[in-house]
Amino acid sequence: MTRWFAKLTLALPLATAIVLQASPARAISIEQIMTLCQVGVPGDEMIKAIERDKTVFNLTVGQILELKKAGVPDAVLKYMLKTPQLFGKEPAPGEKKPDEKKTITIEEMTPEERAALEAKQRAEAEKLAVEAKRAEESQRRAFAQGILKNGMDLANAGRCTDAINTFLDFIQKGGFQKGSEEHYNAWFGIANALASCGWHQSAAKYFVDVLLEGPEKQFFQQAFWKLREVRKKVNYAPPDLEELTKFSTANFSKRFQDEYNYFLGEFFFDYNNFNRALAFFDQVSAEAPDYGKAVYLTGLVQVQNNLYKSAVENFQKAIIATENNKSDAEVSDLSYLALARIAHEAENFDASIYYYRRVSQDSNKLPVAFYESAWTFFKKADYTRALGTFQALHSPFFKHYFYPELWILEATAYVNMCRADYAREALKQFTDQVESLGVPLKQLLGQLKTPQDYFNALIGIAEKKPPYQIDKRVIQPILANVEFFNLYKTVRHIEWEEGELKKNEGKLGQFGTDLSIKLAQLRQSRVNEAGIKVQQILKQLEAEMADYSVKKTEIEIDLTVIENETIESDLQGKPVEDGKPGAAKEGSTAIVGTDAMSWPFEGEFWKDGIGGFRSFLKSQCKQ
Repeated sequence: MTRWFAKLTLALPLATAIVLQASPARAISIEQIMTLCQVGVPGDEMIKAIERDKTVFNLTVGQILELKKAGVPDAVLKYMLKTPQLFGKEPAPGEKKPDEKKTITIEEMTPEERAALEAKQRAEAEKLAVEAKRAEESQRRAFAQGILKNGMDLANAGRCTDAINTFLDFIQKGGFQKGSEEHYNAWFGIANALASCGWHQSAAKYFVDVLLEGPEKQFFQQAFWKLREVRKKVNYAPPDLEELTKFSTANFSKRFQDEYNYFLGEFFFDYNNFNRALAFFDQVSAEAPDYGKAVYLTGLVQVQNNLYKSAVENFQKAIIATENNKSDAEVSDLSYLALARIAHEAENFDASIYYYRRVSQDSNKLPVAFYESAWTFFKKADYTRALGTFQALHSPFFKHYFYPELWILEATAYVNMCRADYAREALKQFTDQVESLGVPLKQLLGQLKTPQDYFNALIGIAEKKPPYQIDKRVIQPILANVEFFNLYKTVRHIEWEEGELKKNEGKLGQFGTDLSIKLAQLRQSRVNEAGIKVQQILKQLEAEMADYSVKKTEIEIDLTVIENETIESDLQGKPVEDGKPGAAKEGSTAIVGTDAMSWPFEGEFWKDGIGGFRSFLKSQCKQ
């Protein structure tokens, strides 16, 4: 991202003069604030100027990002955000002043408002039906007769190569150049044939070509819808998609506009161009199926810029939207995770636990929620639940996840409870099960050089192929990484397409050769991206394991102190409660509803009780 830099050649007295020139008649503007920052005016002087003029700033997220990029101090930004409350219009006599801490509420509609909304929805549905019929009719007319119709019929029958050759022959024999209607129709036919046969990576490029012909063309909507479907199956976001921003979709239905705006917002979000992403997300209407995703991603941008209050509101909106329109349930789970993390950072641990528990039980995000809730219990010093959750994390339900710090956390909890024997046992488990992986991991990283090497190593470890004889747990953080998974899935799909092309090598001629070359280049690019991600995760794991080893040494020092105190206590004749680890083998404790029961099945876990384990081990620390 670009940054604004102060022009150091300007003297401070001149900057101060700019501040003094502001007056109530001409309120200080956002642009002036950025100028003051550029010329080196201190933040407290800017705040005084705003306070003197009683300027009210109703900042949008985009403006806040611009101010942050300009280097405006956080203290000034926070003050600007407070100005609507500080200098806004005072309530009339008898009028209640708005509650600044008021939370989001959902007001019931009046019968008239509901009727109006239903009428609007019916009108939109009718417009959508007309739009779909018009699109279908335009396709029918384009492929109503002759060669083009034959090509579409072949594609629909799954005869991919025959369909492609039909369209290619049509273009070649007719001498149709790019820009002609015939070439456009045939090009869409080729893209459709590739997609119909599952060659999604190849089809995506041709759908983009059709889209870039413009919205006035008859297959603009169909190409857009098919490209969205393809992107669900393969990772495809070329930079030339930015060209879609030059088109207007005002003549299309609101539903299509919402889809189009979300699509572009997501594209810019993936490229970390958050200003442009937010501009498109803001245009997605609250009734749209993509609205929940749009406000969720907006919330993520706000979290990155420390706008937590706005982020919380957007995560709440995302949950409500996905529940109301029955759209992507994963967005709801991700929003609950985000709310839990914000509460955790604010040390509102009870709220954090509440949100973690709202993640649905059948969600693939449940292991993340469960693990992070264990950290929350630990930081809250609620060792009863922390140790119970650690116990559950050792269960087979989480065998596909690697938590190298789990034994360190357990040992730390035992130290804080002055339970030296249990802490020693936890450290022994860390040494045997985790620390022992450090040396082979370091050796492996020393052998790998290129992204291709890292990618091949991951495959070798997963499939237990020589020479990658290393514990499979070290790659579990990689396998659980969503970004890597999407890249890996794309690589495998490209390889499949290359295999299908090879089977039909002689049938597609030069077109097939060109397609194979493009796929090979794309595969190598995706392998490199995946390899870099593997390298990042393994390097991070190596660093973390080294940190945990240091932490282990620190705990051992603390344990020596505790054990010496215990010896002194024994010499003075004071009884010490039995703290041997063997006592735990009699069973754990599970809480089901309001009932507590001893759990005699050590090493056995039932899914419906996985979140109910508690430890009733008492602290032996002196007051």
